[in-house]
Amino acid sequence: MKRILFFFVIFNFFALSQIHWVKLGKGINYGVTNNQSGNDIAILFGGWQAKQEWVNKWCEELFKAKLKDLRVQHLLTVKGPDQVCYTNKEIDLMTLAGFVKNIIYATYFIDKVIVIAHSSGSFVAHEFLNLMYGSNGIAKDSFYVNKVYYFNLDGGIGDLDCGVQIDTSVIKNIKKIYAVAVYDSLSNSYSANYETMLKLSKMFEEKSDLILLNSNGSGCLDKWCLHDVVINIVPHNSKKYDLEKDYQFFDDKRKVQTKYLEVLAKK
Repeated sequence: MKRILFFFVIFNFFALSQIHWVKLGKGINYGVTNNQSGNDIAILFGGWQAKQEWVNKWCEELFKAKLKDLRVQHLLTVKGPDQVCYTNKEIDLMTLAGFVKNIIYATYFIDKVIVIAHSSGSFVAHEFLNLMYGSNGIAKDSFYVNKVYYFNLDGGIGDLDCGVQIDTSVIKNIKKIYAVAVYDSLSNSYSANYETMLKLSKMFEEKSDLILLNSNGSGCLDKWCLHDVVINIVPHNSKKYDLEKDYQFFDDKRKVQTKYLEVLAKK
């Protein structure tokens, strides 16, 4: 019966001509598109204090620009953590993990689960991946593994003092980790968490790689502005990050950043 109801929900959302967001749990929204070219999943995790509607707007823009071409149909967004280190664990990630598992089980034809996390949202993504594929994960059998491509957008790794680390069991069960940072050759400067991304790219041998984006033309004068180039190719504040604007306001000049997803287009 649960599986029939799940198909009914999917069918009704699928009929929509545009993305309609539905709250799944605290800090989590779901929307299914009318993309009939595929059935894959994308999950976007916002940075520190990014509101749900901001992450939704970023997701909508990214879908139009690239995710649709990557055969994504199911979209999930997660608001940014209340604290930089995700101390309170306030987001209902068990609901998210169970829902993603059900999509994979109910639809069968899932090739990719694209997980994209910006800044401190990486700690929330790590907890989600641990719930799915960690030592006590809910989706570790062969039916669910080797589907996740994780993009850490200038985020963190996590340690005992701050954030959530990826369980080593996760690495065996996902396809790839991409550590994404930004370099501006005009100013010879890097995004705020470049060193962390470099470290992450070397942590898991062939399972992790570095993607270094060139930000020439971004107008950035500061590493925290470059920190937002992974979201918006021309951030609104040249000297700092501005998640509210950079997640929501795009135009012909300020386009959503998609370069890091080219590794999937090649596949």
